Formats: sequence, structure tokens, C-alpha cells
Amino acid sequence: MKTLADHYFSSCLDYLQSTGLDSQEILTAIEFDEYTNKQTQQLAPRISLKSYNALLSYAQQTLNDSLFGFELGKQIRTADFGVLGYLIESSTNLASAITALLSYDSLVANIGRAEFEQQQTLCKVTWLADPQCSPQAVLRNMTAWVSVIRQLLNPQLSPSCVYFTARFSDSELQQLAQWFNCPVKAGANFNQVEFPSSYLTLPFKTDNSQINAVLKQMSEQQLSQFKSQQLLTEKVNHILMAKYDLQDCSLIRTASALNMTPRTVQRHLKQENTNFAALLEQEQKRRLLTYIPHYPLSSIATMLGFNDQSSFNRAFKRWYQCSPRQFIKNNNQTI
Repeated sequence: MKTLADHYFSSCLDYLQSTGLDSQEILTAIEFDEYTNKQTQQLAPRISLKSYNALLSYAQQTLNDSLFGFELGKQIRTADFGVLGYLIESSTNLASAITALLSYDSLVANIGRAEFEQQQTLCKVTWLADPQCSPQAVLRNMTAWVSVIRQLLNPQLSPSCVYFTARFSDSELQQLAQWFNCPVKAGANFNQVEFPSSYLTLPFKTDNSQINAVLKQMSEQQLSQFKSQQLLTEKVNHILMAKYDLQDCSLIRTASALNMTPRTVQRHLKQENTNFAALLEQEQKRRLLTYIPHYPLSSIATMLGFNDQSSFNRAFKRWYQCSPRQFIKNNNQTI
């Protein structure tokens, strides 16, 4: 189950309350019912992605703000990330903060996965969002990253470029570019922030190595506990999302990565009302929509792990009730 920490969910409610909305009325409107104690209405330690999406959607509609996630991300505080926020805050520099993010991001939310790539003069932090994530959740996440780093380093610090898989109007793009203070590209392959490699060694004003060591130990303990509670479905999804492409992606290889037998994996997945083929297909569909605007259909078929073009075409027709080319034509996209 895709979830996020209660403090990350609550910080959204706190912001909405500052706009004049009533928290209880919001929770009632989205039919929220995730409490450890219904009498005191204490939030559960982890909140479902379904409830989070509903909250963001309600806020977007009620405030009539198509960039609500962006506004929410700008208001982020390190405390909203819980122990990960304090771990980042006590880091030596941006490089160690990114290491903490990559290692412990799931303590805040396991609704996506962060990746980091360093080139000679440019670095990239990519967020592979879960297919169920709303565009507002992605907007908040990407904006929050930049907002927190500005708080800890320099309010004027800017990325080189920011990419979103979602599409925006010209006025929305202008608004995003003005705040990020860099080009913002929509309809991209990935949600990604690019910045100069020189930023990595910039020292944090809040650097505290002793506190950082304690927080890292706490994070390891929490992560170990969280992983032990994860469904096998989530673990398989993480493995599939981590692959560069889906060629040679099989139940046998995935089971080996989990140190389990294929039969055991399928048995546990069946208990969770799914199977490996369904999870692989879900990942294929997630990647497909990001690939279509940027790659030839023959390359997409290979990248998604199909043996030949005809197999890909049959799967596509089953998913969307039309051929790939008809789908592209209907959506005004070109290969």
C-alpha cells in the first residue's frame, strides 16, 4: 500500500487552515477515515496515497488553484519531513543531504523513488512517481526539494532547469519559471531537477555532525521497521521502477533479487490479490505514456520488454482499445 507519514499529510491541512478552510470540514468532505482513535480523531502513523490525492484534489478545486501543489511546496518546512527533515538540516552539505534523501525518502512517503546522477558540471535529481500519484503531489514534491535547499543554503539559489511530466498552460509555466528562476519544461520523460555540480559542496548553515549521526541511526531503525511492514507488492514495484528498461524482466530474476523462490513470490502476491504479470504490466503502462512523445514505437516496444512489435501492439490495443498510432493521432502527439 502506498502511504505517507502523518506529519506530511498534516502539514497540508495546516496550510489549508491558514487559508481560512476548516480542517475537520475538509476531512469530512474527502470522506477521510484513517484514525488510530476515532474519538480523539488522531491520525494514523501512515496515511494512504488515496486520501492524500483526495486532499490535494479537494484543495485544488476549493481554492480554484491549478498549481496548488506548487504553492504547498513553497511553504514546506524541514519539520514537515519528520526525522528525514532534521537529518537533511544537520547535513554537512548538499551532497550529504541528497544521500540522506535517497536513503530515507520512504520514511516520508513511499509514493515514488528518487534517483541521483552526477555528470561533470551538472547533477540531476529525478523523482519516479508512483502511477497513482496526482500531478499536484508531484508539483509539491519537486517544489519542496528546491524550497528546503534554498532555506538551508541561499534563498537566491536556483536550479539549471526543472522538468515535469505533466503539461501546463503558458501562464502556469511562466509562474513556475519565475519562482524556480530557471527554464521549466513540461511534458518531459521524467520529473527532474538539474543543477550545477558545484552546488554539491556548498556548506549548510545548520551543519551538526553529532546530531546528524544520531538522526541517521534513528532513520536506519525506522527504515528497517518500515520495510519489515511493507507488502511484497510494494517491494516488487520498487524493483521494477528501479530498472533502466524492462528487457529480460522476469519473475525468476525478480524473485532472485528478493532472495525468494518464484513460487514463494507468486504465493505471497496472490495473498495480496495480485501477481507478477499484473505488476509488470502496470509498470509497462506507467512508462509507456512518458515514452510515447519522445521515442519511436519500435524502441518503446523494446524498452518495455516486448519480444517483438506485434506483441507490443496487441498489448497496447488491450490497454487502450486502439492501435498505438491511432492513440498518438487522437492525442495530437507525434512520434
